[in-house]
Amino acid sequence: MKLLTAGAMRQLEAAAVEEEGLDYLRLMENAGAAAARIIRSRYEVEGKRVTVLCGAGNNGGDGFVIARKLLEEGADVRVVLTAGRPSTPQAAEMLARLSPALLQPIGLEEEPYLAADAVSSAALLVDAIYGIGFHGALPETIRPLLRLAASQAVPRAAVDIPSGMEADTGAADEDTLPADLTVTFSAAKPGLIAAASAPLCGRVEVADIGIGENLLNRFAAAQLLIDDNMVKECFSPRGRDSHKGTYGRLLLVCGSYGMAGAAMMATEAALRCGVGLAALALPRSLYPIAASRLCEPVFIPLPETAEGGIALSSRSILRQEAARSSALLAGCGLGGGEAAAGVIADLLAAAACPMVLDADGINAVAGHIDIGKTARFPSSLILTPHPGEMARLTGRTVEEIQRDRIGIAARFSASTGAIVVLKGHHTVIAAPGSPPLINRTGNPGMATGGSGDVLAGMIASFAAQGMEPLKAAMCGVYLHGMAGDRAAARLSQHALLPTDLIKELGGLFLNLEQ
Repeated sequence: MKLLTAGAMRQLEAAAVEEEGLDYLRLMENAGAAAARIIRSRYEVEGKRVTVLCGAGNNGGDGFVIARKLLEEGADVRVVLTAGRPSTPQAAEMLARLSPALLQPIGLEEEPYLAADAVSSAALLVDAIYGIGFHGALPETIRPLLRLAASQAVPRAAVDIPSGMEADTGAADEDTLPADLTVTFSAAKPGLIAAASAPLCGRVEVADIGIGENLLNRFAAAQLLIDDNMVKECFSPRGRDSHKGTYGRLLLVCGSYGMAGAAMMATEAALRCGVGLAALALPRSLYPIAASRLCEPVFIPLPETAEGGIALSSRSILRQEAARSSALLAGCGLGGGEAAAGVIADLLAAAACPMVLDADGINAVAGHIDIGKTARFPSSLILTPHPGEMARLTGRTVEEIQRDRIGIAARFSASTGAIVVLKGHHTVIAAPGSPPLINRTGNPGMATGGSGDVLAGMIASFAAQGMEPLKAAMCGVYLHGMAGDRAAARLSQHALLPTDLIKELGGLFLNLEQ
């Protein structure tokens, strides 16, 4: 699904007027009519009191069209003018078209008690106060009405975006009117799917307002929502004459004393995602533990430190192994300290294949971001931080990361050249020169230790099989979330374990192969 910023939407509408013979009045009529169709498909309106809250701008104009269309469907409509008479010619025209069929609209300033009664007596509320141009804080004059509307136990439908929310960032005033349904036009807006603001939007429906698909596709998407089709296009049937070498060799540099599970989960997930050969390089003392659980990988037992981590003397072995691998994963359960940092720095400098850095691999370079800036690889580096690790990478607080997940991930990616997979609710994938990808699969049951190791193994597996690194990250994140959703449906979110995600991968690939 395409997402466009407020500025891009304005440019798109201007181009539609200039190139497609539309005018702004026709676009408003189309928008209001489309929103009304979606609203009445979701809610019973005939004989019901529907109160439409209209602002002074073009969002209010959309609201006037909706009111007219719902009147035609037999609704008992009330219109509240929250900021006086319309301030744009198009909105004024739509109010004039509505007036003959409607009792005089209620002015909030002149008749506050009638406005409050229209809200409290409604069976359905339509929010057409502010559109995608809203920024900053709501005016004090409207806050009591919005609080009253928010307190009503009736459905609320927002037009384009809930009033009080910024379209590009999702930043929301404390009195933003929550919606059960948001009908947005032509393309979704970034704020509608931002992790913090999405709960205010309810179900989001994108309405066609008559702008041609070719014109819409000319405008660069601010972000893209990952969907089934985007993932399916990355996979093709396996050839009958293929062999293990066809599907790549993945080197995993993972594990330390007390963290054998992380290495094993990453490796098992990589294998279940179809890599031809997985080579697990781990401290020598962990070899018997891992080998008792996993039969499929090749093991590379390495010299270790007194603390049970991979020793610096392993660097020459790892360089040789990296040279004959098609992708590399480092960091899952690797542990900290100078030896781990030295091993990661050496791999970053030497690897000529796609490389995924997760967990302790990220922490190892957090104080040495110049490595990421100056190293140049034939293929991309993929970082998979959670918000805490992203905070260490950027020198920000976790709260700052969570307030601007998309922006921070995109800027960090652009400055370092790395692909960033910022994990969490609505995982963000940012790559230089590409619109950020937003994932909506997954659930809170996946918020357990080890889930990230499974994801890292999946992404690295796809990269090892020859998938472009950005697509590998996209497919890994989406299918990881889908596996979590399937496992939660079977076991509950409370009982979900990271290893349950691996068990669901076979069913997901069966669907992809159909």
